[in-house]
Amino acid sequence: DTPHRILLSGAPIQNKLTELWSLFDFVFPGRLGTLPVFQQEFANPIAAGGFANASTFQVDAAYRCALVLRDLIDPYLLRRMKADVQLKLPDKSE
Repeated sequence: DTPHRILLSGAPIQNKLTELWSLFDFVFPGRLGTLPVFQQEFANPIAAGGFANASTFQVDAAYRCALVLRDLIDPYLLRRMKADVQLKLPDKSE
């Protein structure tokens, strides 16, 4: 058990919110609940709202869930875009 944890990732979270849960559960155990609870409260509603045949209710619910999730993780997430950190390197030559 350690009082401080940090996670550095060069890869974006793609299309699986369970990846986000896994990373956060390592850094801040329990912050997003257990995996089944996270899936029920966030991953499943957000995924359902993204389907082409999603109802207006599902789309609205997905949006509200995404906002709540964003508010939960924002204080612990430092995101940098490639343009923010890209070094000025010469062109690649082979």
